[in-house]
Amino acid sequence: LLWQCKGMEEFWIYFAIGFLAQAIDGALGMAYGLTATSMLLSFGVPAVNASAITHLAECVTTFFSAMAHHRFGNVDKQLFFSLLLPGLVGSVLG
Repeated sequence: LLWQCKGMEEFWIYFAIGFLAQAIDGALGMAYGLTATSMLLSFGVPAVNASAITHLAECVTTFFSAMAHHRFGNVDKQLFFSLLLPGLVGSVLG
């Protein structure tokens, strides 16, 4: 987290980790969490913090991705609503 960084060098390391993880995710369509978490762990970030940071970043990027798809009309509303309830139930149970 930015306010816990010991210096700008640490900030740029985290920035580079996020950038590289997103580049890999953009190229493959997957592996953001695996890449970001692995790199954060290799730089000495505790596992709990690495997981929390990665999941927060995924939530933010997924939200903006969903908004972009909705804005460009790439969302099948019938399919969305048919998957909404089972998805919610599965996420709560999981």
